Amino acid sequence: MKDSLTTAVLKKQISKERLKWLCLAITAALLFGPFCFLRPVTGLGSQGHWALACIGFTLAAWIVYPERLPRGVAGVLMTGLLLAGKLPYGDVFYGYTTSAVWIIVPAFLFGHVIRETGLGHRITVSLLNRFKGSITGTAFALMVIGIIFSALTPSMTVRTAIVMPLVLVIIKTLNLKNRSRETAFITLSAYTAVIIPGNGWLTGSLVGPINMGFLPPGLRAGLDWFGYTRALILPWAIITVLMFFFLILIFRPHRFKNNLKYTELDLPPVSGQEISASIVLSLCFLGYLTTPLHGLEAAAITSLTLFLLFLTGTMDAKGISAGVNWEVVLFFGTIMSITRVLDSVGATAVLSAAIQPLVMKFAGNVTLFIYFILALSLAMRFIDVPWGLPSMAILFAFAPALAAAGIHPIVLCFINGIVQVFTFFSYMSPFAIMSGNLLEHKGWEEKHLVIYGLGFLAAVALAVLPAVWYWRFLCLL
Repeated sequence: MKDSLTTAVLKKQISKERLKWLCLAITAALLFGPFCFLRPVTGLGSQGHWALACIGFTLAAWIVYPERLPRGVAGVLMTGLLLAGKLPYGDVFYGYTTSAVWIIVPAFLFGHVIRETGLGHRITVSLLNRFKGSITGTAFALMVIGIIFSALTPSMTVRTAIVMPLVLVIIKTLNLKNRSRETAFITLSAYTAVIIPGNGWLTGSLVGPINMGFLPPGLRAGLDWFGYTRALILPWAIITVLMFFFLILIFRPHRFKNNLKYTELDLPPVSGQEISASIVLSLCFLGYLTTPLHGLEAAAITSLTLFLLFLTGTMDAKGISAGVNWEVVLFFGTIMSITRVLDSVGATAVLSAAIQPLVMKFAGNVTLFIYFILALSLAMRFIDVPWGLPSMAILFAFAPALAAAGIHPIVLCFINGIVQVFTFFSYMSPFAIMSGNLLEHKGWEEKHLVIYGLGFLAAVALAVLPAVWYWRFLCLL
């Protein structure tokens, strides 16, 4: 019986995989045939049509996501196809030459250090122990933990991997019922803490470096670590605070019984590696904060920090292969090349001219533009499951045209952050899936996540108006 059930499941998976490959084959035929022979886009040459076909096929591969075609490998396939079309190496590999990639790679290694040295565990346990027995206090402690970890590593994956297992321990220690209102409140508070606050500064999440990789060099003026952070810290702080109070309002933790027994979690003695890691990573964040004084870019500060981690013996050569998710790096590198490729083959100019009448309708009304693009982008997130990045890469290709209409690039950076962290169902976010697994599916029900998504939409809608006012105050609009 068990063998027959396993065989049935296996056949279903094979059938699903074949269907995905069939969809990609049809997509390839529909794209490469017409674009290479008919050339339907007026004013675009053969290389431009080839590039559009390659990018369109890769976007389909990222969305369909066959098991044997990881997104990083699909990105590498795109680079090979573009090179086969005689596009310049500098344009095809542009994403790997931006500072963004050289923040992302050390970011993975910083996360590896925080996890392996036990520093992340110590910070989390210390704060949770301080608020023992209080569910609301525990949620507040988790918010503080999220902000601290956002300063130490841009990797949401690492923050999730550190915090969620300890939250599971808290759930078991407080003897909370699985998927209850109490458990959903604590776990969604933890989810908010590791995902949302860090978007307020350039290196608080990988969204910041990705934004810089998407933007053409001419539009990055003033968006160094300090300028980027100054512009986005307020709207993301508003969203974070609103989400925290939304969770309190919906789940009403003050009605929970807080007289449950809580046993403090044990901690081992502080190790030398924990001390050196905390010092070096704190110096790194201090370097980010003082960018106006020394003028070093975030990539330079990050690289120097990585050197110090090796110099102090906090990290060794084995950590390089163990700490970096190279498949994700390949995915990011190739997706950040899309805007450059579209621009180099003339596709951006042609498409910008076509949408110029629509763009000019938003001239002088940035608020309406944000609401319109967010509504469109968030609706697409239900099918654009690779974190919304493909659609954002296309949007950033029109950044010059939008800038001409008075829409500053920081607006696109804000929108991308919203799209990246939006979660309505578990399948829409790798962090929601990862959190559910780490929590052994004892945290929230799907209906709780739907409620959370509605709260996030409300928080964003309320944050847009003060954000636009603030950007005008900073003379960005």
